[in-house]
Amino acid sequence: MQRPIKTPPKWMDRILEWYCAEYYLEEVQGDLHEWYAQSQENQTSFRNLRYLINIVRYFSFERSKTFQNIIQHPQYLSMKSIIKITFRNLRKDKISAFIRFANLVFGIGVFMLALIYADYELNYDRFHTNADNIYRMGQDTGGDRAWAAGPFGLGPFIQENIPDVKRVARFIPERNTWISHEDKKFYEQNVFYADSSVFNMLSYEMIQGNPKTALKDPSSIVITESMAKKYFGNEDPMGKRMQLLVDGDDASIVTGVIKDVPDQSHLQFDFLRSIYSYGDEEYQRSWRNYFVYTYFETIDNPDFDRIENLIKEEFFTQYNVSEERKEKFKTVLTPIHRIHLFTDQEKDVADHGNVYTIYILLSIGTFVLIISCINFVNITIIKGLDRSKEVGLRKTVGASRGSLVTQFLSENLVLLVLAGLGSLLLLILIEPAVQNFTGKQVSLNFIANPIIALVLLGIILGLELLSGLYPAILLSKFRPAEILNSSEKTSSRFSKVGFTRKTLVILQFSLSLILIIGSVVVSNQMNYLRTKHLGFEKDQILLLKLNYSLRQKVETLGEMINEIPGVSNHTISSSVPGYRIMMEGVRNLGDPERRYSRILIVDENFLNTYNMDISSGENFTPTRNETEFIINESMAALSFPDRDPIGQQLVWNDTGRVVGVVKDFNFQSLHTSIEPLTMVKFPGDSYGYLSIQFNPESVEKVLSGIGDISDELYPNLPDMEVEFLDSRFEELYQSENKLQVIIGVFCLMTIFLTISGVFGVASYNAHKKSKEIAVRKVLGASYPEMLWQLLQGFLYLLLIAICIGLPGAFILSKWWLRDFAYQTDIPVAMFVISAVAMVLIVLLTSGYISSKTARTNPATILKDE
Repeated sequence: MQRPIKTPPKWMDRILEWYCAEYYLEEVQGDLHEWYAQSQENQTSFRNLRYLINIVRYFSFERSKTFQNIIQHPQYLSMKSIIKITFRNLRKDKISAFIRFANLVFGIGVFMLALIYADYELNYDRFHTNADNIYRMGQDTGGDRAWAAGPFGLGPFIQENIPDVKRVARFIPERNTWISHEDKKFYEQNVFYADSSVFNMLSYEMIQGNPKTALKDPSSIVITESMAKKYFGNEDPMGKRMQLLVDGDDASIVTGVIKDVPDQSHLQFDFLRSIYSYGDEEYQRSWRNYFVYTYFETIDNPDFDRIENLIKEEFFTQYNVSEERKEKFKTVLTPIHRIHLFTDQEKDVADHGNVYTIYILLSIGTFVLIISCINFVNITIIKGLDRSKEVGLRKTVGASRGSLVTQFLSENLVLLVLAGLGSLLLLILIEPAVQNFTGKQVSLNFIANPIIALVLLGIILGLELLSGLYPAILLSKFRPAEILNSSEKTSSRFSKVGFTRKTLVILQFSLSLILIIGSVVVSNQMNYLRTKHLGFEKDQILLLKLNYSLRQKVETLGEMINEIPGVSNHTISSSVPGYRIMMEGVRNLGDPERRYSRILIVDENFLNTYNMDISSGENFTPTRNETEFIINESMAALSFPDRDPIGQQLVWNDTGRVVGVVKDFNFQSLHTSIEPLTMVKFPGDSYGYLSIQFNPESVEKVLSGIGDISDELYPNLPDMEVEFLDSRFEELYQSENKLQVIIGVFCLMTIFLTISGVFGVASYNAHKKSKEIAVRKVLGASYPEMLWQLLQGFLYLLLIAICIGLPGAFILSKWWLRDFAYQTDIPVAMFVISAVAMVLIVLLTSGYISSKTARTNPATILKDE
């Protein structure tokens, strides 16, 4: 007797019914039941368990109810249809599709790059927890610029007498020193002295050590993680000894290791030494020095008037300030997050940027984005006009205006999303080049920097509204009867579309012309800065920075350098052109009024080494022991406006006689005008540089000779570091050089975008006028006449754009040049050449398309008529 066939447990079937979509349920469940019946006949063991396992094995997301509900939802089907139609339309006209896509990728990519870099620069020092309450104290004594540095005693006074201040931290830079540990010895530039409160106020992350006590002991030193690896390798640096130049026979003890200072910090250091090793307590409360940078953190909602007034009164007391100078004196409290971009103070050690460069980059990025959007909108409108009959037919069969707007916006969104993904890929590809060019770790990878994705989303949505909404609404307005009958109303609507398109083309041409002229102006200004004679010789000068150890044998060093073949002369001085020269008060003998002047301590070889011209008087006399001054023409005009300065008495540290007047020379960058300068021959250890004049053909021999002297004269020190003076002056214009490259690249990109836009519009015009041209050709029109018919529209638009772009370019060029005391001319010829170049770009691009149309055989065009 045949045994009855049992069915699977119902609870197992319910599991299958719970996840499996109805479309697949009957097939899957039938197969499983058939297997269950066969397994019963074959007396398969554990068939219930195997049945359950098979149910689980059949599970896939495609068979789930959730997935089937999604793909059968009307909105999904609508979006699927839109994507299909979008790609179908893109395939129909690959050239215009590529132009629109490429324009958006470059436009979005350039704008995002400018935006990300601007955000990076504007967020300097924002990593500090209490950045909004941290300030740097400076003062303006009535000169051209405020001073960033202040006296030693300012910090203790603020901490002890101003209740609105929670804590104070002071910094003192120690430049060009050497540091050693065992057999490792290097010159280091980023060494600072700092208060023990620095880690309580500023958010530098400490890896080892106690942030509250790390700098309390005078012999303590805190180093960065990279310096720990440089000097100690894999050893634990804590408690180890490090020898600094200033330590003498003593040594500093490592009491802390911090992570490397973030790039977005205006203070860049590798070593922090305890400030309590810098003199005794009385010296640290002294007000007779001006090289300390004082930061303080305030309470919430402090009384700034009280802070400024208390500091002012103490300055007036300490320096016995006259009533006249009191009126000019101002305290300058700079928020820490504004120091990098928004300050230009005397004696500043900050890593400075230029906020105007940020504004220019953002403007250029916006220009490029606008130009790409104009191309996108123009070609979208043009392609939409080709689909006007499609719109008419859709409306005829019942499509609403809202559905048509949704259709066009959705197609636009698909292209924008694709272009957005392309721009993300572009940013990832150019990230290494950008970081290498800027020297900053700007992250352009949206995975490492999620804010990029959010910015992109905002840009896509903004462009969807700006560049997609207008064409969508415009095209959905057409009435079926007007479109299908080609009525006059339709022509009127098309003419309105043409007016909008022409306006956008004019705007595009104007912006392109502004960028082309701007690129030329920046290039001319940079060439002017490089070629302008500064009043001294800078191209064959080598610099040696002198620290305490090198100064001990500076006379012997100079004599040995003079013996190197190819060395013409050498000189020692406190500073050199291209670097900051100290500013102090100088007065005429018998006159109490002090006039601010740059002070340069030099020897008798300085003028000859730098080939400076003396306008009156003589050079320093080596054998004369009295204090002598040589002043520049600006100082002569300031101190002796009505008499000959030669032989006059000046007072600075000591009373001395003016023996010569040197012609004005640019010892600073050409951003600033020439300031009063006083050179003094002053014995002592104030010399900071040794300058070497050399024959350019012997540069290798000179460098090799300096290396040999370093090994012989200073065997226990690292090799002396040399620098070319002309390279230093190049550094002074580093931001402008980078801006020149950026504007040049963006200008080329703008030309490409303009060409692509003109190509797209010209192709459409040629297509629309092809039958008219064919008829004219049949009737005997000449080739130039047909070409004029196709090109005249572009020429009229270009003339209007030139009339708008030239004044705009002139105004923006003058605005940028105002930052330079010495400016290149802006000749009319430059504007004419730029305008002609713009005309040629447009004519060559549109002329190529128009020429092809004008040369086409009329029979080919009219064969279907």
